[in-house]
Order: sequence, then C-alpha cells, then structure tokens
Amino acid sequence: MAGMRKASSAAALVALLIVAVAAAAGAITVCGVDRTAVDACRSYCAVGSAEASPTKACCDKVRPAQWDCLCKFKGSLPDDIDAQRVMDLQYKCKCDYPPATCAN
Repeated sequence: MAGMRKASSAAALVALLIVAVAAAAGAITVCGVDRTAVDACRSYCAVGSAEASPTKACCDKVRPAQWDCLCKFKGSLPDDIDAQRVMDLQYKCKCDYPPATCAN
C-alpha cells in the first residue's frame, strides 16, 4: 500500500509537492501555485519541521493559492510532507483567497 501511495504522489503535486510534479517545467500552475512555491515552502512543510513560521519567500509564492482546490491533493502528499503544515500556510501567510474548509 505504501508503494502505491508513493507512486500516486510522484504523479501529482500538492497541496504543494503534488503541484511540483505536475508543474515540473515551472510554467504550469495548479490551484494558483507552481513549482517555485513548493521549493520555497519545503522546509517548513517537512514532517518534523521545527520552523515556527514559513519564510517570506514561501508566503509570497503561496499567497495566490486557491486553498479549496488544494484540498483535493491533501491526502496525496508524499510521506515526508506534513499535510497539516501545508494547509496551515493559508493562515500563516495571510493568503488572499478565503480559507479552505477541507474535509478530513
């Protein structure tokens, strides 16, 4: 089962990392974010991260994200990414779009 989850994760990106795979060329935007957002936010969103807040660069990249859209990818993130920290970016970064109400 873990192998299937990793395979499906490699085929998609985010809430942020799923978007990275889909936007590997950097030109494709998914849910308002592209690969540069994934790269900028990776350390904050990593499982076990002790960072209290995301960097300014991360926030600048995710501010236009469409968080309700990103909810679709929340369960497909790689094992090394903390989905809750990804979704918390909308609050930590004071994002423009209304907050998402993802169902668990």
